[in-house]
Amino acid sequence: MVAYDKVLAVNYNLCQSLLRGMNKHDYKGLESILNKRCPNETSTYLRTSLKTLRKYLPYTQNSFNYSYNNDRIDRIEWINNKIKVLNRVAYGYGNFMLYKNRIILDSNLKLVEKTAKKTNKNKTRSKVA
Repeated sequence: MVAYDKVLAVNYNLCQSLLRGMNKHDYKGLESILNKRCPNETSTYLRTSLKTLRKYLPYTQNSFNYSYNNDRIDRIEWINNKIKVLNRVAYGYGNFMLYKNRIILDSNLKLVEKTAKKTNKNKTRSKVA
């Protein structure tokens, strides 16, 4: 199909070269593709996309250099949503510890042991004169 239409071939090849550069995290290659003059056959939608990619090129470089992603944030949002749904379904709990334990149970979280209680039991009180 690409061989039959020159406009389709130009747009397809440009799009594929952009995808290759992004998948390989090749910033220099991506930058060179974006800084080239667009052929006249390039569609207006692709031109708009190229303009947007040029605008956010420094941020794209940061995403190539650092492996930070939103997985942790999505997990936190999921837990918050789960707690809100639990609160609606339960119509409130009479005891906060039961509510907390239900959240931990539903979210598959690990219960963190408080070491402060253990250390307070071992301390002896000294009387102030």
